[in-house]
This record gives sequence, C-alpha cells and structure tokens, in this order.
Amino acid sequence: MNSPPILKGGAREHMLDILKKYAQPLNVYVGIILVLLITYVGQIPKSITFRANTFVGRLILFTLTIVIADMYSWIYALLMAIFAVLCIALSPRTLEAFQDKSNIDIKIVNQKKKWWSEEVLKEDPLGLEEDRVMTSAIQDNSNASNSNTSSK
Repeated sequence: MNSPPILKGGAREHMLDILKKYAQPLNVYVGIILVLLITYVGQIPKSITFRANTFVGRLILFTLTIVIADMYSWIYALLMAIFAVLCIALSPRTLEAFQDKSNIDIKIVNQKKKWWSEEVLKEDPLGLEEDRVMTSAIQDNSNASNSNTSSK
C-alpha cells in the first residue's frame, strides 16, 4: 500500500532558515538598544517614566527582564534590569497635569545681595519663576457657630 506524499519545506522552513541566519546580528542590535536606553534614560519623557513606576509598568519591566534573560543572555538581562531601575528611580512621584504653565513669568535675578539660604546652600540662581505668591483666606461656608471663641 502506498502512503500519501508528505510535503516538506515551504514557508515555515524558509522562515526558520532566515531566523537562524540573522539571529547573531539581532543579538547585537538588542545589546546596542539596551546600552542606548541606559545612556539616555534621562531623555525619556516624564509621562512615560511615570507610567513605568505604576504597578502595571513595573510588572511589564520585570516581565521584559525575564524574557530577555530567557531569550538572550544574563548580561542583557542585567542591562535590562539596570534600565528598569534607572527608569523607576527617575520617574516623577506625581504627575502634575493640571498645572498651568502658560502664565509663568521668569524674572532675571539682578540682585547683588543673596538670601541667607542661597549663601548657605551656595546657590547662584539666574532666574525666578515666581516672585509673588497669591494666597486667599480660608473660607468657611458652614452655618455652625464655634463655641470655643470668646466675645471679650
């Protein structure tokens, strides 16, 4: 009895062959990308690093470190872990999205005498963002009377 013919090869074999041929340059590219990410971690926007410091962001960074350790080498995993730690360390603790920065007027410091705190901390400011602070009194809109006050 003749068995039916079985096809070998096809697109799957070609794709595996291409992946085997280009695996080494891909490893080098991953290493270069990790080194560049570590070098320029300070240039990553604050909104991205803020999200990296959330629970989901930390979970993704941890998972990427494990995947890189499994797929490449422990050296690349160490580089990824360094990037993750730097990214979390440089992330802002709060995201100030509602702060209006359009009306900030920066004034050049031309005063010769320094403040006491500037002398102690050896600071030499070039400009001030805010030279006046606008405050308002505390408002109490309740109708309850305070029995602890005296009318004397």
